Amino acid sequence: MPETVKLTTDEMKRDLVGMVGPENVAIRNEEGERQYRLHAPMVVFPSEEREIEQILSWAASNHVRVAPQGGGTKDAYGHPGDEIDIILSLKKMSGIIHHSAGDLTVTALPGTTLRELQQALGVEGQFLPLDPAWEEQATLGGIVAAGASGPGRAMYGSARDYLIASRICYPDGTLIRTGAKVVKNVAGYDMNKLFIGSMGTLGVFTELTFKIRPIPPYAGALAIGDPDPLKLRKLQEILLDSQLEPSAAEWINGRLGARIFGSSAGDPVLLVSFEDVERSVRFQLNWLQNACNSLGVTVLERISGYKETRAVLFGLREHLPNSHDIPDDKLVIGVKLLSMIAEVPAVYEAVQQAADEKGLPLDFHGGLYTGISRATVRAEWGQQQAVFEWLRTAESFLGSLNGRSVIEIAPRKMRTKLNVWGAEAEDWKLMKGIKEKIDPKRILNPGRFVGGI
Repeated sequence: MPETVKLTTDEMKRDLVGMVGPENVAIRNEEGERQYRLHAPMVVFPSEEREIEQILSWAASNHVRVAPQGGGTKDAYGHPGDEIDIILSLKKMSGIIHHSAGDLTVTALPGTTLRELQQALGVEGQFLPLDPAWEEQATLGGIVAAGASGPGRAMYGSARDYLIASRICYPDGTLIRTGAKVVKNVAGYDMNKLFIGSMGTLGVFTELTFKIRPIPPYAGALAIGDPDPLKLRKLQEILLDSQLEPSAAEWINGRLGARIFGSSAGDPVLLVSFEDVERSVRFQLNWLQNACNSLGVTVLERISGYKETRAVLFGLREHLPNSHDIPDDKLVIGVKLLSMIAEVPAVYEAVQQAADEKGLPLDFHGGLYTGISRATVRAEWGQQQAVFEWLRTAESFLGSLNGRSVIEIAPRKMRTKLNVWGAEAEDWKLMKGIKEKIDPKRILNPGRFVGGI
């Protein structure tokens, strides 16, 4: 079989300009290797679905490797992968196509930011119950492709619970439609779920339809702190055994808690929020406050009101690193730690102790109702070896709990040496088979996802 002749940059530019116009093709002549951003010689900005079909069909015919990109907040997520020829930016694929307030559904383009969508839905007193970090930059397509979520997952779930229909362009340019734009769908295999969390390796979203919810009429939260972690563990047990229904429940380490609540920098904090009618929220807050009093645990702050509670949760999410904003001369590591919910305090203690031993500044928060913890280290390049050792300790400890660690952000030259997705899982073989079937030429994000697919 003859070897494929690779197009030159000038040839690629000529072809792309013919598809989208010269104003929508940009050449990048960056010196050096970008540590936290996707890099390719060229960026193309399609503005409609037809152009995405044309670009991917052309890419498949010419073996051009493509990396889809939304807001760029997840550029440093996953393996560096194979060398990319073009970045397919979806920034110009933005806007709401249809909002049916009565049916509680909304259809939007993939480059629409989460904040843009929430502001439009808020006019009708509705919202999409997803709360990943950096909502002013994170796009709907990127959120779904990365399977991103935040503290609100404790009550509301993830993108898998809200995406009900989509239009997706396969790597060969074929357009498919999945699901239906109604909340009550027919039984059968939900093709939407195949693409959620696939990191853009199977297709490019061109349209997404979500079911949405009314904004809760009231919300409130308690920030609870104590120098004795055993008391907080006991409070966690009481909370989990109760019939309370938190919208978020996060174990926060002292360093992060001090910045958010002004608490002692060494003391962990529990943040527990509720969203419902005002009577229900106040009852649950009072019940939890009485439980704190009985244990002798201090309530650092009581937050009342929907906007005020959301603001605190927003502050918790926004401490997470953003690939778009990290300078290349900084060493930033963000790790997602997956465990049983009862093990979150133990995960905190293990990664905090390891960070303290290595002299690394750590921010940590873990979901007591989700089992998803996130640990962030912002260090200097001279501490690279200490960071490697801390990561190995975290991975080993999670393994001992039958959990796993996933590196969500790291500089490129470290990701080449790390097992970003953790230990190989049983379903990776199946996922490799799906990738080979849908993208045999490895056009979309090759090598970025689990197992190098």
